Amino acid sequence: MTTAGDTYDFIIVGGGGSGAVIASRLSEDPKAQVLLIEAGGVPPPESAIPAACAGLQGTEVDWSFRDTSQDGIALGFEDQKMRLPRGKMLGGSTSINYMAYVRGHPGDYDSWAASGAEGWAYKDVLPYFKKSEDFVPSRGVKVDKGKHGTQGPYKVTNRKKPLASTESFLKGCERLGYTIGDYNGADRATAPLGVVGHHQFTIKNGKRCSTYVAFLESVMDARKNLTVVTGAQASRVIVSNGVAVGVEYVTASGSKSATAAKEIVLSCGAYQSPQLLLLSGIGPKAELAAVGVECLVDSPHVGKHLKDHLYLPIPFAMEAGTALGPLASSLGLTDDKTLFEEYQSTGEGLPATSLYDASVFFNTGVSAENKHTHDAQISWIASAYNPDFYEKCMGIKDFSEHFHTETMFNFEEGTAILLPQMIQPQSEGEVTLSGRDSSSPPVIKHNYLTAEADLKSFIATCKTSIKIKEEMGKKEKMGEVLIPKNIAKKHGTDLTSDALWEAWIRHYAVTVYHPTSTCRIGDVVDERCRVKGVKGLRVADASVMPNVPAANTQAPCVMIGEKTAVMIAEDNQVQVPLDPAPEGAVEMKVSVKKSTGSYVRAASNFLKGMEAKPAAEGREAVEAKAPVEALRISGLGQSINAAISAATAAEAEGLCTITRIQTTYPMLQGASGRSGACAQVVIDVKRK
Repeated sequence: MTTAGDTYDFIIVGGGGSGAVIASRLSEDPKAQVLLIEAGGVPPPESAIPAACAGLQGTEVDWSFRDTSQDGIALGFEDQKMRLPRGKMLGGSTSINYMAYVRGHPGDYDSWAASGAEGWAYKDVLPYFKKSEDFVPSRGVKVDKGKHGTQGPYKVTNRKKPLASTESFLKGCERLGYTIGDYNGADRATAPLGVVGHHQFTIKNGKRCSTYVAFLESVMDARKNLTVVTGAQASRVIVSNGVAVGVEYVTASGSKSATAAKEIVLSCGAYQSPQLLLLSGIGPKAELAAVGVECLVDSPHVGKHLKDHLYLPIPFAMEAGTALGPLASSLGLTDDKTLFEEYQSTGEGLPATSLYDASVFFNTGVSAENKHTHDAQISWIASAYNPDFYEKCMGIKDFSEHFHTETMFNFEEGTAILLPQMIQPQSEGEVTLSGRDSSSPPVIKHNYLTAEADLKSFIATCKTSIKIKEEMGKKEKMGEVLIPKNIAKKHGTDLTSDALWEAWIRHYAVTVYHPTSTCRIGDVVDERCRVKGVKGLRVADASVMPNVPAANTQAPCVMIGEKTAVMIAEDNQVQVPLDPAPEGAVEMKVSVKKSTGSYVRAASNFLKGMEAKPAAEGREAVEAKAPVEALRISGLGQSINAAISAATAAEAEGLCTITRIQTTYPMLQGASGRSGACAQVVIDVKRK
C-alpha cells in the first residue's frame, strides 16, 4: 500500500549532475516548494579525496550496472559483461567520477541545434556553462578567460603544481603539432590539428566539488522550501488524464507518494530516466505490453539511441611517472603517513586530483559524419594505479595471469597510462525493462563497436597514442608498452597492426562512464525538455542529449540543469532574487524601443569610454569620461535577446568578460492595472 504524502510545486527525481542544480535553482525562490527525491544518501567522506575515486566503484554508493551486449566486446571481462558504474548518492556520478570539467567542441552543440534542438547551439548554451562556474586557474596554465565564469557555485581548478610526467605529455603533443591551450576555450575549435591541455577539475582546495557540494550542501537545511528525501527510489510517475501529477517512491519504511502542483522533473541519468518513463507507461507500446506495463503514451524512442565513449588503458614504465609506493603512501595506505598528512593540511600532493591530469582532443579523419567535432581524446594518467582498478573497477578476468603486474605495480619504479578514447560513436544501444519491478535494474545493451567506423576511429586513436609515447620517449626514460600477454601471444607485439589493436580493444576496452541520448530532444522530449504526450513532466540529464558530445559529460549535465531550471522558472513564473550589481557598475537597461544594434554599440562605447547612445531606457545620452569598469545589462521580456547580444558582442570584441548571467521574474503592473510576472535577464560584464 502506498502512503500519500505532501504536495509540492516541483518534484525533482534524482539529485545528480542535473537534478541537484535544478532543485537548488528553483528553491532560490522562497515561495517555490521543491521536493528532491534521491535513492542514495550523502556522499561518504572518502568521496572527497580525488585520487580515491576509483575505490568508490562497486560499493554501496555505486548502482553497479552491467552491460549485457555479448558480441565482440568485453571479451576479457568476467562473464563478458562490462561494468557500468553510476553514482548512487547526492551529486550522483559527480560524486564518484574523475572530476574532469570538459564542455565539448562548439560543433557538438551547433549540430544539436541543426538537428532540430532549437536553443541548444553553442552560443545558446555557453552562458549556462559560465553561470555555474567559478574558475580559478593555476599559474602558468593557458586559459581563455573570456570563456569561463567566476561567480558560480561550481569550483573549477587545475592541479596547483603540475606533475613532471604531465608536462612531458603536453610538450610531446606540442612537438607533434597539437596546440597547448584551453580545451574549454576558443582553442577547441581553432587549433589546426587539435588542442592539448591540463585538465580542469571540479575540485576545491584539493577536495571534490560535486553538485552536492556546490549546489545542495549549504542550502539543504537552510531553505525551508527545499525538502530532500534520501534513500528513496522512485517507482513510477503518476499520470492522470495526460498530466503528471505525482511520484511514487519506495523507502525503507514502505511505498510513498508525493503530489506535484506544477511540474515533475526526471534527472536519473541515461539509464534510469528512460527506465522510470517505461515503468510509468511511457515508451514503446509493444515493449511495455511484453512486461505487463499499461501503455499510457506510445513513445517509441524511449530508451533508444544509447551512446557512450570507450577507453583503452595503455600502461608502461616511466621514470618520471608515479610508483605505487608514493601513491599508496599519499592516500594513507602505508605506515608512513607523511604524504597523506601533507595533503590533508595543504590540499596539495598526489591525491589532489584523480591523476587523470591532461588530454589532447583531435579528429582522426576516419568518418565524414564527425567532421564538425573531435572524434578522439587521448588522456594522460600519471600512474598505472593499483590492481583493484583493473580487477574490481573494470572486472578483468584472470588479470594477474594476462597483465604485467610486476612492472605496472612496482612500489619504487614509476609508471603511467595513455588513455585513447573513442568519443564520437555511431553505434547505438538501448535501455529496456527487465520486468515491472522498479527495484530490478534496467537491461542495458550498448552495442559497442557495431558500427564499423567506431572501430576504425578507435584503432587510429590508439596508434596516435603510440606516436605520442614515442615522441615523449625522445626526452624521457620510458619502458615498452605493456601489451596484455594473451593478446601478444596471439597477435605479436607490432603496434602498427590493426589486428592487434582490434583484439586488445575487444578484450579490454571499457566505458568512460558517459551514457547519453536515451530520451533525446526531438524524439522523447521537446527543445524545452518537456516529455511529449504528457503535461507537467520533463527530463533533464544526459539522456536528453541529441548526441553524445566530444566531452566528459559532467559539465554538459550541469549546463542542462542550469538551462532547464531557467525554462521551468520561465514557464511557472518562479521569482529568483538577483545578486547585487558589482560595485560601481553602470546600468544599461535594454528595451524594445531601440534596435538591437544600437544597444550593441552602446555597450561597446561604454566600455571604450565613448559617448553611449542609448545609455539606458528613459535617460538622455551619457558621455563616459573614462571607460566603465563594470556594466550591468538588463533586458525584460522581448528585449532579452537584445541584452544578450549586447553583452556577447562586447565580449567577442575583446572589451569585456561576462561574469554573471541571472534570470528572474519580477512582478509588473500594466497600464490596465493587472499584474503578472515577466522574464528578465541581467548580465554583468567586467572590462578587460
